[in-house]
Amino acid sequence: MGTLTLDMFTQGVADVEAAQYRILAALSGLRRDFRQNTLYPALGDLIELSSVLETIQQNRETYRTSLPQTLTGVDLEKKQLMFNATPADEESIARTFELLTWAVPFVKELTDEGVAMFEFVHQSLSLDPVGIMPLYQDEGYVLVPDHRENIIHVLKYELSLYSSESEQYRAMKTIEIEAHTPSSLLETPEDLKLALVAQHQDLPNPATFLMDSDLDFPFDETILPVAKRKLMRHLIS
Repeated sequence: MGTLTLDMFTQGVADVEAAQYRILAALSGLRRDFRQNTLYPALGDLIELSSVLETIQQNRETYRTSLPQTLTGVDLEKKQLMFNATPADEESIARTFELLTWAVPFVKELTDEGVAMFEFVHQSLSLDPVGIMPLYQDEGYVLVPDHRENIIHVLKYELSLYSSESEQYRAMKTIEIEAHTPSSLLETPEDLKLALVAQHQDLPNPATFLMDSDLDFPFDETILPVAKRKLMRHLIS
């Protein structure tokens, strides 16, 4: 996520004012990216960071009532601070939470701004089936035009089911197989699908979607990642 890291909130806060300055500078850089219509990879990292910081802050009382220990890091999976048994200066723990209390509203505000922009782009994207759709749609193609470059990105997607100790979840893998330049103004998405079937006979009637938008936003940093997430929502709904 560029210069904004979790360590800026939990490590080296001997000088809270200096830490605040570094955090504000990093947030300013991310806000500038958002206002230039560039969402990723910053938004995904910012959402995760915001969630971790809010969870830690919500559990402040648990940390405050425990014996003072040295802060060693953060368990990202459990979203909690990690300590060792070495006694720590209570003031350092207090400064950490002072910084978190100050910073979380700023991080959440910027996260909300990025999420609102994501939803705007998401709503602008049309999602249309191409040709006859099969019943099996866990594997297929998605066509995403890049109007700035006058090409169509052809991605093959595959939806999978994964299991962990506590839950099952769906994940989608995509591979770009072609950056297609239309041969004429008369070429249609159906023509492209027929060409894909001829070239890749492992999928004789693949589920194929066209994802398009009128927005003139950066393709790799905004249009494409939002399109992938919209397709994922559609497939698992």
